[in-house]
Amino acid sequence: MSQAIIQIDGNNFYASCEQMIDPSIKGKGLVILSNNDGCIIARSSEARKMGIPMGQPYYKLKNKLSELNIKVRSSNYELYGDISNRLMQLISKNCEVLEIYSIDEAFGTIKRPKDKCLYKWGRDLRSLVYQNIGIPISIGIGETKVLSKISNHIAKKIKKNSGIFDIGIVENKDYYLNQIKVEKVWGVGSRMSKWLKDRGITNARELRDMSINQLKKKYGVVGLRIQSELKGKLCIPIKEDSSDRKQICVSRSFAYPIDSLEELNQAISKYVLIASAKLRKYNQLSSAITVFTTTNIHSDDFFKSEATEKLNIGTSDSRLILKQSLMLTKEIFKPYKKLIKAGVILHKLQSNQFKQQLLFDENNIQEDNHMEKLNNLIDNINKMNGKDTLNWGTSMIEKDWSPRREKLSHFKTTNIENIPTVFAN
Repeated sequence: MSQAIIQIDGNNFYASCEQMIDPSIKGKGLVILSNNDGCIIARSSEARKMGIPMGQPYYKLKNKLSELNIKVRSSNYELYGDISNRLMQLISKNCEVLEIYSIDEAFGTIKRPKDKCLYKWGRDLRSLVYQNIGIPISIGIGETKVLSKISNHIAKKIKKNSGIFDIGIVENKDYYLNQIKVEKVWGVGSRMSKWLKDRGITNARELRDMSINQLKKKYGVVGLRIQSELKGKLCIPIKEDSSDRKQICVSRSFAYPIDSLEELNQAISKYVLIASAKLRKYNQLSSAITVFTTTNIHSDDFFKSEATEKLNIGTSDSRLILKQSLMLTKEIFKPYKKLIKAGVILHKLQSNQFKQQLLFDENNIQEDNHMEKLNNLIDNINKMNGKDTLNWGTSMIEKDWSPRREKLSHFKTTNIENIPTVFAN
């Protein structure tokens, strides 16, 4: 039996999560706003049909949204993250191998049955996800990642396929590849797209059939890999392990500009603790820390600063990372600058299975073991009882500068106090 590559994603994921937890907005126009309620970053299918564009500032469309009775929600990242975890766990039980690609998207593998057809499997999985989680998904199937992405795109366009499409078993692949614009092919960026169009390559079929030498000369292995995948040759394998990530970045915009070191310290402390918890979740260690901040890019006295510290020994210890980060924060701070954003990047990551220790420093090894237990204890308590139930003191100070989310839904699935109450007569 041949193996198929599948690509699954949640349809209008942020909007679907909001509609799942609040049935009163189901089937209605809905938009989701970015940090500080700045821009539209997600739309329900109903809002799309009403012509609401992506990426537009909220204030420009506020009156239009009101006239069309389109609901507005601030980003509820706690909700989206929890629903994503549930979705991926459910999908993983129905695939042989799963690679989580983003919060709402995953690649996987599955063996084809004797008749090669996976439509029944796909319909069963869609029903299972909707029954257990309450959000719709689309499933693309093909011989490679690039073809499965194309299949997923087609699955959303052809209603009779009910959100599933398998390009691997269709007789006339060219018919479908001709419908996919070259800029929609996975891996083709804006520069590559322009270069291809200048040479008359406008769709996926033409990219597949273009001169190998011409593509190789300009884009080397990267270009040939995309072309080979369009031909059905698997060149981009499924990654089972998420521990090969290169860095972890946590950054936020502030509700209002800040100009004090104390406030910047509070922000960096918060982001460090989020990032170090992610390190432990992914079983990784960091050997370098970068903190950064910036003012408004359009301001007359635009200011941007960052600082990096390399560590002798990789760590996921919140205390050590916090200590180094706050020292770096002093370096990047400049008085009287109106800062609107800050963040922390943990890089030079490695697996925690191969942690380097100092050979003759038994006291440090013992202390590391104690801190590892403490950090894991904090993670477990927060996982069971909700974010920030237990944390380090510097991050627990009241933060009025936290990102503005005035339209935030109060429904969550990570805190029992936020679960809706249903009364029966």
